[in-house]
Amino acid sequence: MKRLCLIILLSILLSTPVFSAKGGEKGASEQAYEHASNQTIFNRAGDWFATVGKSAAEKARILQERKAQRTAKRSEKEVQKAVRKSGKAEEKAQRKEIQTRERVREEVQEQQGIKTQTWGKTKGNPGKGKR
Repeated sequence: MKRLCLIILLSILLSTPVFSAKGGEKGASEQAYEHASNQTIFNRAGDWFATVGKSAAEKARILQERKAQRTAKRSEKEVQKAVRKSGKAEEKAQRKEIQTRERVREEVQEQQGIKTQTWGKTKGNPGKGKR
């Protein structure tokens, strides 16, 4: 009876965090993403050094230029990522096409009765015969 009570108590204690997170408050990572931006501490520090001792108009101009440069760099990276992704898709399609051709070639050879010997498909070493 004690074991049963202990098992029930442990299952309740272990399952409560799982069920409480679904419909409850936002977790720490979701709260962090709400306030996240592309203005990282590294960018802000660099901006501060670039604008220290400047007039308000000059600061605004410098900050705007730097923000535009970051946006352009970010969009360029996204384009490169998309190009790499499409290149991988093309490679995958080519590999699949080659595999299909090889499969068709093997089927045709089997139908014609031609036996191909490859290292992967034969048992033992084909160079050694029975002596």
